[in-house]
Amino acid sequence: MAVPLSQMWTVASYVIKQKLLGRKHYPLVLMLEPLYRCNLACAGCGKIQYPAHILKQEMDPEVAMAAVDECGAPMVSIPGGEPLMHSRIGEIVAGLIKRKKYIYLCTNALLLKQRLEEGVLKPSKFLTINVHMDGDEEAHDFAVCREGTYKVAEEAIKLAVAKGFRVTTNSTLFKHADPERMRKFFDHMMELGVEGMTISPGYNYQKAPDQESFLRERASTTEMFRAFFKKAPKRWQFNLSPLFVEFLQGKRHLECTPWGCPAYSMFGWQRPCYLMQEGYAKTFKELIATTKWENYGRASGNPKCASCMVHCGHEPSAVNATFGSIEGFYSTAKRTLFGLDSDKGKNIAPPPVTRFVETGVEAAQSEALTKAINDAVDFRGDVTLTLADGTKQSGYIFNADDRIVEFFPTGRPDVISLARHMLVSVEKTGRDHADGKTWEAWYKKYTERKEKIARGEKAESIDIFPEVLS
Repeated sequence: MAVPLSQMWTVASYVIKQKLLGRKHYPLVLMLEPLYRCNLACAGCGKIQYPAHILKQEMDPEVAMAAVDECGAPMVSIPGGEPLMHSRIGEIVAGLIKRKKYIYLCTNALLLKQRLEEGVLKPSKFLTINVHMDGDEEAHDFAVCREGTYKVAEEAIKLAVAKGFRVTTNSTLFKHADPERMRKFFDHMMELGVEGMTISPGYNYQKAPDQESFLRERASTTEMFRAFFKKAPKRWQFNLSPLFVEFLQGKRHLECTPWGCPAYSMFGWQRPCYLMQEGYAKTFKELIATTKWENYGRASGNPKCASCMVHCGHEPSAVNATFGSIEGFYSTAKRTLFGLDSDKGKNIAPPPVTRFVETGVEAAQSEALTKAINDAVDFRGDVTLTLADGTKQSGYIFNADDRIVEFFPTGRPDVISLARHMLVSVEKTGRDHADGKTWEAWYKKYTERKEKIARGEKAESIDIFPEVLS
């Protein structure tokens, strides 16, 4: 596996310590989201679909460091949005390096060359530049809804490698991914000199514009990944736990451990994980203590988790399994030494699920106001709140429970908390940025352009991004 020994030792000693202390709900990787703003509008992602006054905000480095210290995880992943758009990203990275945290800076690489030339980032054994690459040029440009991005990212990878940075790639794969093309893509990424590759099936993220491309059945996911790894050459290096690879191939069963990759953003600590928006806690301690973890993961029966096999939920489970038994450690060593396809085992059927019962605010749908508040939390646009005294306030609601409602007022960066009993009504008055209509229009134009090219006609390139914030 493509992980330096120093990082492997740090993670191994940390996990063993947690086990000796008898801790179950311990974090492995902190997902630190310093902003939601991005310079791409990918069809399989819904992170950019917030009102403009939310996208303009950035997390202060001091706030980020406080969250890192509170969490205590040995590794920090910085997704977004696009982190390199953050005006103080260099300070955040430097603060993490000072704390000796192993960092994965996730980027689409459109700004990477510029940031490297500016000296914003410096090579360090603690810093890995993790470049988003969803396959070869055609597949990647289609996934991110902008042509030309693959070539920009490829050149940035070459520059970062030449400057001595640790570089990995991150690929989110959907049902149309072609195994043979992906295998050639793996070959090419290794030729570029990357340290390793991370891959994960796409989670059927509710706010993503393109809902048709997600892998919705585990059987189809495992079949696809078996084809990816069939007779995998040893030159391929993956920045993944070998047991997670077994899980993707259906050769091992892992249950999700959503607390293993907690997510922190300007909204707070996200429940239960990076990919689901079910409220926020103010502190990491509150997140761990008050989240109903039994309601999440495949075993819970929660329909939102039924087909999920993504990296952030199951890589911590794989690491835990590695150090949880002799068998797990042996299997990890075997795949590390003899290759990812060294085990020809049959698919392992997961155990049956328990009955899922919704609790808390989501179950209390009888009152019209409660339903309106819940709908507003799920709405990617501003709302207008009418208070008991007759006044009105508008903003973006990001959190609500049976006591309070929290929102960012329109045009302001501060957070307002209101007691539930103060609200009389909630009305959706802003634009829903997740309605999917923009992407559908883009896809139609993209299809027409491909048909023109096939006929030998001139066709201008298209880009979804300018329309997203219009």
